Amino acid sequence: MNNLNSLSQDYPFNQATHTFTIPLRLKQFDDFFNPMDPSPAPIRDLSYELVDYLNQCSEEIENRYPVNISLEIQADKQDSKREEECVGSLRTYYRHLVLVSQAQVRRKRGQAFKYLLVSFLCLAGYIGSGQLDQAFFLWNLLREAVLIGGWVFMWEAVTLNFMEIDTPIQEMKKFRRLIEAQIVFSYEQAVNQ
Repeated sequence: MNNLNSLSQDYPFNQATHTFTIPLRLKQFDDFFNPMDPSPAPIRDLSYELVDYLNQCSEEIENRYPVNISLEIQADKQDSKREEECVGSLRTYYRHLVLVSQAQVRRKRGQAFKYLLVSFLCLAGYIGSGQLDQAFFLWNLLREAVLIGGWVFMWEAVTLNFMEIDTPIQEMKKFRRLIEAQIVFSYEQAVNQ
């Protein structure tokens, strides 16, 4: 509960929906996008600063809480077309990152399967070679190397499947939460200085 109170100081929390809101304030709609990307929305790349900010906020808020994004723009009037471009670009960007993370998970699981297969072959070779009675030093050394190799490949398979795969899975959860976030636009009159 203490963590919830500290997060509520930085991010508004809705008690009814148990949802945190990530506040964003931009001078104009173009600040939402990467200025070097000439593509049309919704495939337009997001601003690096915006992505970094959203990722940091999403990491601070526990995955069990959904998030909303409150986007305040300094503009005189509402522009629903630009709002749709922002929402579409944000969702497209994070859907792409989910696909990249899914590809990483598939690749790591494929590697883990290969390591496990090599491990079983090495261990089976070690067990099978025990039937042969060879008193040669090199033969025994080779048997021990096959045994050690089998355990090393098994350890690599376990490491890939249970430890290294956790990072892309957690990233996918974070990205999906941002895809599902409700984005609320508000407008503030720009103050001329």
